[in-house]
Amino acid sequence: MNPVIIRRIHSPVSVKLFRVALSTSCLLYRLIPTSILPFLLTSRPFSSHLAIMPTYIVTCKDDATPEQVAQAKKHATDQGGKIGHEYSLIKGFSVSFPEDSVTTLEKHEHVKAVEKDQEVKTQ
Repeated sequence: MNPVIIRRIHSPVSVKLFRVALSTSCLLYRLIPTSILPFLLTSRPFSSHLAIMPTYIVTCKDDATPEQVAQAKKHATDQGGKIGHEYSLIKGFSVSFPEDSVTTLEKHEHVKAVEKDQEVKTQ
């Protein structure tokens, strides 16, 4: 082996950094309870669980004006929803919306129907 490389590996700075890293990891291991360690290693970050909301197709009433459709969209975003697509043919839109708050959207005066978005297959 090259003597220069051996000196670099065993330099006082690298040994000190290795000792600091080793002691830090040992300390962290002792601070984390072993009952939650498997959870931390296998689960997704908590924020990703919050980001997933079901998507709904919202259809406005047939006689709804563009302003009334805009009011329904504003109501959806005010309640925590996120508009995905806007449909002009059916006077509606898709929205990612918290499942526990969907009844407030269904009761809006310009909304005709709210149904969960799903995949449709043909034969």
